[in-house]
Amino acid sequence: MLREWTGRKSYLSSEPGQMLLVTDENVARLFANEIAELCRKAGWNVVMEILPAGEKTKSQEQTTRLYDRLVDMRADRRTLVLAVGGGVIGDLAGFVAASYARGLPFVQCPTTLLAAVDSSVGGKVGINHPRGKNLIGAFHQPLGVFIDTSAIVTLPERDYRSGLAEIVKYGVILDESLFEKLEQQVAAIQKREPEILT
Repeated sequence: MLREWTGRKSYLSSEPGQMLLVTDENVARLFANEIAELCRKAGWNVVMEILPAGEKTKSQEQTTRLYDRLVDMRADRRTLVLAVGGGVIGDLAGFVAASYARGLPFVQCPTTLLAAVDSSVGGKVGINHPRGKNLIGAFHQPLGVFIDTSAIVTLPERDYRSGLAEIVKYGVILDESLFEKLEQQVAAIQKREPEILT
């Protein structure tokens, strides 16, 4: 999936340019260098920012850190922000993309099942305030959401089940046929079979 995405220059802009790849320490160990290299081979000038993992990263401090990196890059409105990670990274990187230079193009590459089915779609981006979660934010739709299901296979069981719970919720509330399919495919879902994850 990642190889397909990095080759789709037309999806993002007429020509590859600067890219700020935002990820966290956990994802960086597994995927970030490969993704950065694929993007470079496709012609992108990639700057990678590796942030601490966890909810505390959705902060004004980390937002400023990313703004500073964009200033250092002399980013303009064509600079692409690529979020590679779970919901925290997607929310933070998306908020930075929404607010820097009145809006930068933004692509999501979720690496958790919950982010793939929830936070990466819908365009809600934001950071936390010391007095509450997601109090500072915007709506900023990504140009694309690219899900590499091989990342889902690496998730700890708890994180995988968290995403499954969200999918079941969608089935119960919105789509009876989805719920029935989930019931019929329990064994394959538990085994994380590639066919069922796509």
